[in-house]
Amino acid sequence: MNEKINADLKSLKFILNKNKVYIFPIVVILVSIMLFSQFVIPQADALLAAREEALATSLKIETLKANLDILTNINEETLDSQLKTLSLALPLSKDFFGILNSVYSTVQKTGVDLGNFSFKIGDLAKSENGDNFPVVKLSAPINSGVTAINSFVETISKNVPLAEVYSVKIGNTSSTVSLSFYYRPLSASNYSQDVRISSISQKGLELISQLEKFENASSLLEPLVSVATSSAAQ
Repeated sequence: MNEKINADLKSLKFILNKNKVYIFPIVVILVSIMLFSQFVIPQADALLAAREEALATSLKIETLKANLDILTNINEETLDSQLKTLSLALPLSKDFFGILNSVYSTVQKTGVDLGNFSFKIGDLAKSENGDNFPVVKLSAPINSGVTAINSFVETISKNVPLAEVYSVKIGNTSSTVSLSFYYRPLSASNYSQDVRISSISQKGLELISQLEKFENASSLLEPLVSVATSSAAQ
């Protein structure tokens, strides 16, 4: 048995002596691989992460510069005027006062007879959701001819707050015009400083320009209040 062990040792020694020229390079390669995996690869990953972060920061800076340019070039007076126009056309809540003024302003202009029309908060407070905007619905009884009713419909459609005539029922002695007054509550802001601010599009500017031509019935507050009071007393 000792002879067998000695033979194995001699064989191993022979193999080592024969391949000793390759042992050192192999050890160096293995150590290099270990060092590379422990130090170089993590450093490379950190470098890539730093590069990506620098790129993201650069994009943020470009976005902030673009937003700053837009905000710097905005005329505050013009913006306030546009906001006022849009708020009158599409109130942030159920504008009962604006609805009342719009109806009675149209009555004065067209000369229609509303009969025993009365303003009821309970009825107007009932709102329904349209396709895009919530609405307040109102049915106005009119004791006038077809021509006067057509004039009423055309006139109130050019007032603010915005109204849509969705039904007209013609009767023998009295007719009913059903109206939807739109409003739009403000939703939670999703603003992010990483997103570029968009200026008002040309289509939006054209729409605002059209709305500026609509009549604001609230400017006729005093005469409308007297009309409403006398009608409610009937």
